[in-house]
Amino acid sequence: MQTLFMEWLQTWFPELSESIAAALINLLQIVIIILAAQVIRWVIKRYLAHWVQDAKGSERAKTLTQLINTTLTAVIWFLVILLSLDTVGLNITPILASAGVLGLAVGFGSQNLVRDIVTGFFHFLDNAFNVGEIIEVGGFTGVVSKMTLREVRIVNYLGAERIIPQGEITSLTNWSRNDNTATIDFGVAYDTDLKKLTSVMQDFGPRMLEKHPALIDEPIFLGVTELAGSSINCRLLIKSKPGEHWGASRAVRADLVTTFSDAGIAMPYPHLVVKQK
Repeated sequence: MQTLFMEWLQTWFPELSESIAAALINLLQIVIIILAAQVIRWVIKRYLAHWVQDAKGSERAKTLTQLINTTLTAVIWFLVILLSLDTVGLNITPILASAGVLGLAVGFGSQNLVRDIVTGFFHFLDNAFNVGEIIEVGGFTGVVSKMTLREVRIVNYLGAERIIPQGEITSLTNWSRNDNTATIDFGVAYDTDLKKLTSVMQDFGPRMLEKHPALIDEPIFLGVTELAGSSINCRLLIKSKPGEHWGASRAVRADLVTTFSDAGIAMPYPHLVVKQK
């Protein structure tokens, strides 16, 4: 191909020297390489933009798109530079060898960083969690406020933010994907009429479902679970929307105390009786 260009230039521009013609051919080849790289990059960016628009979980899709786009741009321009140098007749073998040594040095010096990025990539790929979801990692529970391939930021209900490297997340609990179930244990006095208690709880369930939007079903009264030292312990099961079982549990407990007080059902508590002689 280069010989054909050379013959064409010498035919149409016979006054050009061979060195100038060779330089023009090299320049033309470099321009073609750059244009081809730009076209490839444009096609891939269009595909990624279309994928982000259609994909569920836009935060995850955008992060992956940014990662792929940045990496791809670096790789393409690295190849463009190598091909351009090879076109002008420079030996690129030492450059490739230096790049390999540099990459090896960086790899040994930043193993944790590489581990975090690789783990983060697979977390994104598996859609393990997204921004705005409630997760629990290492006993810390909170809302994911920010996530990158390197780290995750979680904010709990107290406003404390924990920054966790992706590579340290070996297991997690995602509270925002499925309906949550919570148990409410409570005690009543031994002289409680259990038939009356059952009747009160049958009316209690429908009222809670109507009152609290976080609930997705009527609370289920499971009955007596334990005969304790000073109380008959019972259990209530509630089912709530993803990530809302904590607030729903607190609200139902408060209503449970009010309901028992109105119905005359005693809820015993530890107390100390002091007698004077």
